[in-house]
Amino acid sequence: MIRVKLFTASALLVLFVFLGLGTIVARKIKEASDYTVAGRKAGLSGVAGVIMGALIGGASTVGTAQMAYEYGLSAWWFTLGGGIGCLILGWGFASPLRSSGVVTIPEFLKRHYGRSVSMLSMVASSVGTYISVVAQFLSGVALLQTVFPFPSFVASIGVACLILGFLCLGGLKSYSVIGKAKIAMLFLILTVSVLLGMGKGVTPSWLYHNIGNKTLFSPFGFGVGKGLGAFLSMIVGIFCTQIYIQGVFAASNPDTARKGTLLAGILIPPLGLMGIYIGLFMRTAGVSIVPSQALPMFIRLYFPPILGGIFWAGILITVVGAAAGLSFGIATNLVQDFLKALPYMKMDEKRALFMSRAAVIFIVLSAAYMGELFSGDMILQWSYLSMSLRGAGTFFPFIVALLFPLQLSPCWTLCSAGGGLLAVLIAPFIFTNVPPLFLGLLVSASFSGLGICLRR
Repeated sequence: MIRVKLFTASALLVLFVFLGLGTIVARKIKEASDYTVAGRKAGLSGVAGVIMGALIGGASTVGTAQMAYEYGLSAWWFTLGGGIGCLILGWGFASPLRSSGVVTIPEFLKRHYGRSVSMLSMVASSVGTYISVVAQFLSGVALLQTVFPFPSFVASIGVACLILGFLCLGGLKSYSVIGKAKIAMLFLILTVSVLLGMGKGVTPSWLYHNIGNKTLFSPFGFGVGKGLGAFLSMIVGIFCTQIYIQGVFAASNPDTARKGTLLAGILIPPLGLMGIYIGLFMRTAGVSIVPSQALPMFIRLYFPPILGGIFWAGILITVVGAAAGLSFGIATNLVQDFLKALPYMKMDEKRALFMSRAAVIFIVLSAAYMGELFSGDMILQWSYLSMSLRGAGTFFPFIVALLFPLQLSPCWTLCSAGGGLLAVLIAPFIFTNVPPLFLGLLVSASFSGLGICLRR
């Protein structure tokens, strides 16, 4: 009983500290630009903090350990693809994006192709990102239920309250501060966890020789097509997710945007490898657990109660922070690209700020319900589906606008975006052995290529 009380008290203390960080920053929010792009003053660590704060969440921690417990090294595709996607984004695209001076991806597309393409992109991105928010709730519920005997509905509401407390007041400013703090804490948690496991003699070599199923050590343990599809979905999703690009838009200058994105790309993949180690460790630990609880149970079983509570809270903050960032990205799209465009909507700074906060509340509460409805599902599978929907129709029009401006007409762009999205939706019913994203990107690329050739 004393161990449980110490664990709970230390966890609550850490949560209150992070909530306090967001509240302090929130007092400095005066207008919508502070809320949506942090006043365009983010430094290198601030840009990386926004990107990693949203990308490294439940899927990268709880979900990676869950999938590693069942499928082994195949769980690395999420963080490996995310890291490489950030490197590509930073290497050739972050600087011109920051120089564009826009706030959202649909706004950028509207400049090049018109309103129809931007609206289609906004809908696809928002739906796909919303699915990823639900995945964060699946992780958060799994975390809470390792400590508190809550039913899934109560756990979902608890996660929702934390998300709103972290984000709703401070927007991207508070999110950048919290993102940097939570990533530093996550590196500490996972590094100490891996060192603890190895200190018990469970080295990677020991795992390989003592786990009979050697397919767990193949990156294609659940199939070559699924592995490559997951990898590609992450790279494409990085380019087509509002909150990741919002970190670029918030940079103080184009060079900072580039360096911050590259920093995120370097730091992300090692986190996935450490999560995989913990998942495989728990597979050999001799305890019966639900796979989604591999990481939180490791923390609870192998650390002293005070330290365990701090680390458990750190993982929960990671999950909550990612859900907050993704929700914030959807809200930004809804306000900037939809509500502001309505002819009867007079959107001054104060009203835009209010509408952004209201949209966040609606998104979070509805995702809490969906998280409760689908509790127990494989977290990473939701995340891969999310990335596919975001990227299938938007990726090639977005890349063409950056690399070959004025080379693709609005009509052909609409065919590229709509065809790619439609292909992803119908592919599972026609080509059951082909990852839907492959077909979606093929259709979208074909329309884009044909449109460029005809224009030339």
